[in-house]
Amino acid sequence: MISMRFMAASLFACLIAGGAGAAALRVSPITLDLKASSPTGTVRVWEDGLRPVKVQVRVFRWTKVNGKDRLDPTTDVVASPPVTTLKPGTENSIRVVRVSKKPIVGTESYRLLIDQLPEAGRKTPGQVSVMIRHSIPVRFTD
Repeated sequence: MISMRFMAASLFACLIAGGAGAAALRVSPITLDLKASSPTGTVRVWEDGLRPVKVQVRVFRWTKVNGKDRLDPTTDVVASPPVTTLKPGTENSIRVVRVSKKPIVGTESYRLLIDQLPEAGRKTPGQVSVMIRHSIPVRFTD
């Protein structure tokens, strides 16, 4: 009969082995608070995994409607580069710029979405791929 300890150890070993080649996408800072007088910020992105990771960067206007988050496409704020590939152990900077000429009244809120994109042609039968998404609040105040 298999003991509980053996089953727990086996499960733990499987979890570790399954994540050995996984991506480890990190970002910093986890929020951007910017002033209208200096409407530019930088987010740093690292890949600590074992394989290159392609990421897509998008900006959405962030509002609350009936207590629920609402994300709408916007051209008031842009992020560059919109798509990049991070090699293992490397870092990249993403620039966030408010390009709208409309004056800010109070606070404008946005979300910067940094999405890991799936690897083309790397599907393994019976395996689930989990993509990472970072959603970073970006606020501009007058």
